[in-house]
Parts: sequence; C-alpha cells; structure tokens
Amino acid sequence: MPAFLVRPEDVGGQRLVLRAAEASHLVQVRRHRVGQEIEVVDGRGLFYRVRIVNIEPDVVCCQILDRREGRGESMVQLNLAPALLKGQRFDFVVEKATEIGVSRIVPLLSERGVVKAGSGNKIERWQRLAGAAAKQCGRSHLPDIEQPASLGEVIKTFREENDLVLMATPGLPNQSFRQYFKRGNCRRLGLLIGPEGGFAAGEQELAKEAGVGLFSWGERILRADTASIVLGALLLHESEQNFG
Repeated sequence: MPAFLVRPEDVGGQRLVLRAAEASHLVQVRRHRVGQEIEVVDGRGLFYRVRIVNIEPDVVCCQILDRREGRGESMVQLNLAPALLKGQRFDFVVEKATEIGVSRIVPLLSERGVVKAGSGNKIERWQRLAGAAAKQCGRSHLPDIEQPASLGEVIKTFREENDLVLMATPGLPNQSFRQYFKRGNCRRLGLLIGPEGGFAAGEQELAKEAGVGLFSWGERILRADTASIVLGALLLHESEQNFG
C-alpha cells in the first residue's frame, strides 16, 4: 500500500498531522475516513502505522500505532552521480533511483554532457518526484538531491565520504565491478555515470588518479538513464551480498 508523507516537524508524541496536498490526497483521492489505518513516512528514515482520528479541511490528525526506523532501506548507502540529462530523462533517473534505494543524487556536469550548469536545475521538481516514488515503493527515507556539480567536485567529495567510488566506463576489457568488492565490505558506495558517449579520456584519467575504480558491464551499450538505474541496482545488490 502506498504511504503518505509527513513533515518531521508535524510529528509529536503519539500524534502526527498530514497537511495540504497529502491531506487532500488522503481524503479526496484515496477516500480514507476516520478510524482507518494507513502507513506514513517522514522521508528521513521513520515509518509509522497510524489511525486517522480527525479530518478537517487540509488537515488530517492521526494516532501513531507503531513506528519503525529504516523500513524499506538498504544497509548500504549508494551515492549516485548521474550525468545531467535533458528533461524527462533525468526525471526518470530520479524516480527510479529512488525506487531502487539510492541515498543521494548529485547531477553531474561532464565534458560530453549536453546540459550545462544553470540550465537544468530543477531541484524542487526532482524532490517532488523522489517523494512520490518513495511513498509508492515503501521507503522511509527520501534521497538527498543536490545541486549539479562538476566531475572534479564530485570525485573529491565522493572519495572523502565513501568506502569505494566507481566510474562506469563502457569498453574496458575484463573490468567487472565485482573485482572491487573482493577488497572488503562497503557500506558507503559512490557511483559515477557519464552522458551519452561516456566519459572523455581526460575525465577517466582524472578519476583513476583520484583512486576511483573504473569498470565496464559488457558489450551492450546502455543509454545514460538506463545505465544509472541498472548499474546502481547491480552495485547495491553486490554490496549487500557481502553483508549476508
């Protein structure tokens, strides 16, 4: 059952309040009534099972029956830096990355990218898409979506904050991502995905010099948006297996 999203500041004691669009959706679209139980997430890691106790215009008050932390979340934190794409293709990346469990999304400005700094900054829209996707798939945490950043900035930040950072690079022979997981468990993982045509040679060299692991996935060519989701899901699965 898709959940509803509550603002953390609207949770207190044994009650929480749904407001505005969430309250309207609950009553007008989903047709819920007083006494019914629903699921609610706060987008910061907490899940609630609640009972509706009062409905007013644009406000729904609920009694908290159960609360849990981290429902629907992976034990591995995947930070994804996908190349910034035009229009709905990047919307797709945000939505599906949320569904597979990505913790953080940093739109990447790259040499071969067609979208430049300042021309594709739609943070609020992406946050709304991530919120809707998180509710639909049962996550309790919304991914952080940051401002677009250059490859150099992302590499520096990712290397400081992650156990392992990988760059997807088509055409590398015998360079599977699995080789990097033999070195130990990774609870924080960074993944760099290039635009159509992949990363330029200079960008690959910059990444290697900074300690980023380059890998390929086979002979088939993936679109940039497809690669972000497919490779993100594969890396999450592989890293989670090491904790099994």
